[in-house]
Amino acid sequence: MPVTDGQLMRRLAAGDQQAFALLMHQHAQRVLNVLYRIVLSQEEAEDLCQEVFEKLWLQAPQWQDKAQVSTWLYRVAHNAALNHRQRFQARHLVDTDEAVRASDEQVEQSESAGEQRDQAQRQQRIESALAGLPEAQRAAVVFRYYQGLPVKDIAEIMETSPKAVESLLSRAKPQLKARLGGVLDAL
Repeated sequence: MPVTDGQLMRRLAAGDQQAFALLMHQHAQRVLNVLYRIVLSQEEAEDLCQEVFEKLWLQAPQWQDKAQVSTWLYRVAHNAALNHRQRFQARHLVDTDEAVRASDEQVEQSESAGEQRDQAQRQQRIESALAGLPEAQRAAVVFRYYQGLPVKDIAEIMETSPKAVESLLSRAKPQLKARLGGVLDAL
């Protein structure tokens, strides 16, 4: 029988490093993906992901099973990403070259050079369109369409109402469609 996140958190609260490793194994990639989609920098996303899991380690002794670990992690990741962007927004512009390099690495496994180029261009357009959205809209889009979370969970993560999340998504969709044309049929 698989061990639940709640059981792992109780073990972590007792100092079990293996429980921490299991939680990281189960959640780190999704948290990293969320962070990357919000901050649009792989290096910064990796640093923030480490901070999120440091907070998890520190929070473990006070953990209560009132929320899902994944929801808590997403909330912490969302707040960390927004705080990071606010701190550095005046000094740093989004490094689109880094986003292109990251997407190039992902498409290297594609079958042909033509497919790789098309996929890299598509990914670059999506990243650019996401970067043009206000932070709250971008976060809502990332949680809904990249992580597949229901609106209720997104509202909890973003500490807002489901109606506010629906509003953010409805305002983001036309902006993304205008920037992307037919690239994103899912929206």
